[in-house]
Amino acid sequence: MHLIHQLLKHHSLKTYHFNWQVAYAIAYDMHYQKDFPNVWLNKLTPVVKFPKVETANGLTRFVIDMINWNGGYANRISSAGRVLGGKYIPSTTKKGTADIHAIIKGQHWSIEIKVGKDKMSDWQNEERERVQNAGGNYMIVSDADAFVTALEIILS
Repeated sequence: MHLIHQLLKHHSLKTYHFNWQVAYAIAYDMHYQKDFPNVWLNKLTPVVKFPKVETANGLTRFVIDMINWNGGYANRISSAGRVLGGKYIPSTTKKGTADIHAIIKGQHWSIEIKVGKDKMSDWQNEERERVQNAGGNYMIVSDADAFVTALEIILS
């Protein structure tokens, strides 16, 4: 059973507003139960550290963890270049590539994180169209609670 399904035992999506912290804590605990059973059985699971979902980095971490802990695969994509030996080396990643590439229930998902007043660029809109035209899924995430609900819909 998927982790978020446990939250839905007595609630429907129409009547239950997911709290991202509850969903994250349950997913974290179930992750330890599955992947580190001796730690979990001996009650040695570290206290959950919640990401700061009001920042782009924190929301990205949250989305990746929730996908991975619910049986999917998620990877952060960096399209920024890097500095090596004082010299800037541009990225080989296409401009506009989404922040996260994931596989959920056998389907590709490109996920773009937007926090606050951040908006999609022309490059990002073009990449979204390319992903969707190729049969992939694209999601823009700006809120942790809404993502938990979206993930439940995808997993069901």
